[in-house]
Amino acid sequence: MNLTGLADKMQGALERGAPRVPKYILLSDGISGAVDKGDLKPGEQLPGEHDLAAALPASLGTIQKALSRLVEQGVIVRRHGSGTFIADQSDQLSDLWHFRFRSDDGRSLLPVFTKIKSIKKTSTNGDWSDFLGSDKALICIEREIDVNGEFSCLGRIYLDGKRFANLLKVNKADLDNVNIRSVLREEYKTPTVRITEQVGVETFAPDICDALKLKQSTAGLVCHILGYGFRDDPVSYQRVYLPPNARRLEIRPRIS
Repeated sequence: MNLTGLADKMQGALERGAPRVPKYILLSDGISGAVDKGDLKPGEQLPGEHDLAAALPASLGTIQKALSRLVEQGVIVRRHGSGTFIADQSDQLSDLWHFRFRSDDGRSLLPVFTKIKSIKKTSTNGDWSDFLGSDKALICIEREIDVNGEFSCLGRIYLDGKRFANLLKVNKADLDNVNIRSVLREEYKTPTVRITEQVGVETFAPDICDALKLKQSTAGLVCHILGYGFRDDPVSYQRVYLPPNARRLEIRPRIS
């Protein structure tokens, strides 16, 4: 789409928008709408910020805020020295683990293996239901995370029960040592384009202590991993419970 066509789309979004909605949101929604309709294709380059500011009744700062919002939502990507492009919606985060443990030499990483314990509907509410939608039926995938045969962690991945209902029919063993995000992308066309992580020390609930064979009221590290799709659509909420151990934890860099 040329500059004139894109400017017309964004101008239309400005004219249709509610008066109290910030202009940068209306502009970013105009680009999102063009992507949804297929007017803007994956890999297509957008005009420069100064060109957009010259073609629209919006300041350069407003244009920059609109583009920054689209980057956060996974709609566009910025490539240093090349420009701004419509994101390929088949892209997703590629790492299997956000963290691993250092081995004795302090350099190499210990191997990590997973085994699915259950895939079931859940009615339990918590941070995950607040994130995914408290009005939705949810699925919980629980898996054991074996760290080099030395100790185990517990992971629980919460997903929209309607969107991913067919997971309930999957043979559990088929998901052992599998990247769940790849399954969501390839089987359900739902990529994860960004995550946020929150880590803290918490006292484990009784069922977590039982699952990890720990004494009741044991405290350990809990990692909360929130997965977002395009336009910040909530995709997954994962909790990983890490028991006390002597290994040094390495937080792995994000890849997007």
